[in-house]
Amino acid sequence: MVNHLLIRAFAIFCMLAVSSGLVSAGTDDDVRAFMEGYLTTFDRGYAKDVSIHYAAPLMMLAPNGDVRTYDTPKKVRRTVKKWKRYLFHNGFERSAWVDLNVRALSDRTAIASTVFERFNTKGEMFQRGAATYTLRKEEDQWKIWLIHVHEPDKAFAFK
Repeated sequence: MVNHLLIRAFAIFCMLAVSSGLVSAGTDDDVRAFMEGYLTTFDRGYAKDVSIHYAAPLMMLAPNGDVRTYDTPKKVRRTVKKWKRYLFHNGFERSAWVDLNVRALSDRTAIASTVFERFNTKGEMFQRGAATYTLRKEEDQWKIWLIHVHEPDKAFAFK
């Protein structure tokens, strides 16, 4: 219950701050570089390499409102292994950002709203999806704290 309330409150704050144009930190390029590196690592790396991009706890918010929380680095790594196993079972070879919109909300928080496509070994797209990521800096490294999965037409486009 508390996790749901915290996620909703933070999501509302981020949406209002971004849409009002009241916040900007000038680190959008750093956030973009982090997200580009994250996608490359997600495609090619092992679970231990991918999981360093995530905070612990890591939260995922599904379109139906379900929340998943991965409290420890070990649980995050285990979950990444499951995701990658599922993708490779379906012939996954690579991902591509169709749309990558980032906004630094402060020196230590940011949001990235994305549309992605996943391709199989034949070069055919087998999945198109979207997610908005809430990031925070931990020890001067960006980390993904919340992944909000949604339809591609719901991705933010920042000015």
